[in-house]
Amino acid sequence: MSTAALAIRHSPTTTSSSFFSDHSGSPPALNVNTLALLDAFLCDKADQERRFNELAAEQAAARISGLALDNEHCHDEEHEEEVTKPSPISVAEFRLAFGEDWQLSQFWYTEPFANHLARALHTLCTPKTTIAFLCCPTGFVAFQHLNHLPGAHLLEYDQRFAVVSSKQYTPYDLDEPDVFPEALRGKVDVVVVDPPFLNEVTNTKIAQTLRQILHPTRGKLLLITSTSIEETLHKIYDGTPTGPLRKTKMVVEHRQLSNDFAAWGSWEGAEDFGLDSTTLSLEEGRDN
Repeated sequence: MSTAALAIRHSPTTTSSSFFSDHSGSPPALNVNTLALLDAFLCDKADQERRFNELAAEQAAARISGLALDNEHCHDEEHEEEVTKPSPISVAEFRLAFGEDWQLSQFWYTEPFANHLARALHTLCTPKTTIAFLCCPTGFVAFQHLNHLPGAHLLEYDQRFAVVSSKQYTPYDLDEPDVFPEALRGKVDVVVVDPPFLNEVTNTKIAQTLRQILHPTRGKLLLITSTSIEETLHKIYDGTPTGPLRKTKMVVEHRQLSNDFAAWGSWEGAEDFGLDSTTLSLEEGRDN
């Protein structure tokens, strides 16, 4: 017990009465600014929960509708194209529905950057490309919204993202780097990774997964992370198909982070990845 507590207990009645009159048992009042911030936070959480539930309901309805149609016309090839697929959500919709879980080190990309990343990634792909997004849900959402590919996969620990695309989502745990769909083993043409934690252990585990799922000769890795661990990255992602890494010119933008981020590619010519045609022309003009 503290000295202050003893003083209160043994003080004269008048002092004690004064103390309890000043502390009447009512909860401490928050100032107006704090209350406004709290109210805004609770409203945002309520909006996110509402939108998430709407997305879940839309996905469930689409799956039920598709299954019903499949059963009704299971022997009728003419109706195969009638199954309605839900359109992929946009980055703006994603940000409204999914709050960032800081305990999982989740920080969503800005909408302009996510869309720029998606356009750049599609230049590496054909309709038959198999592309995987590890711990990179914003990138997956932007990529699929721009141009839906059946061979796109999202490997992510947070199982909320099954709502985005249940057939293309796979739970992924960093502590179990050898656990992934067997169908992806040695079959992935492009992998986009944004490691949740900026340390050697996390990247070592991710690299263990990548070496197993990337195609051994044509596989390409795009790694998005902090420049603070660049030296470590070159040690971990040092051989085919995960390296050697080349720093791209892409400028990475997160809404909540102050750390400097960058993107590295494992393929020859990756240095110019992310430059649009206008920027590339300017760069070439400076070189001449």
